[in-house]
Amino acid sequence: MAQARVDTIIETWKTKAGLTLSAEEEEKLKKLFTEAVERMGARRQGAKELIGHLQAAVEANDSAKIEELLQKLREGFRKISEGREKVLDEFDQIVKPDQRARIVLSGVQRAKESGRSIEQVLFELLSPAEESS
Repeated sequence: MAQARVDTIIETWKTKAGLTLSAEEEEKLKKLFTEAVERMGARRQGAKELIGHLQAAVEANDSAKIEELLQKLREGFRKISEGREKVLDEFDQIVKPDQRARIVLSGVQRAKESGRSIEQVLFELLSPAEESS
């Protein structure tokens, strides 16, 4: 499922942003985004499980377990931020500045048209299809 989502993103950028990619660039982007979408899905599943455990700890009034789970949640947020930065760095190495500019401007236009923030549009693009709005 992630691959189909990534293919759609790349094709949208080609048509709506006027993006031209070499075969090598396209292959690298598809690999990068497919892996990112899969990692996000796994992290979401882990977060859902952690929240379930946190709910149980709160209901049991288990302060030590609550603290442990909150620390795990915080560490998960750190890993998400680090992962996001890594993906952005790799993305910047694959596509040229003018290509990145076309993608950003296309995203801004899409956000304006939909009445959502650019952050929401970008998040939706990289979210697993069944969880995006």
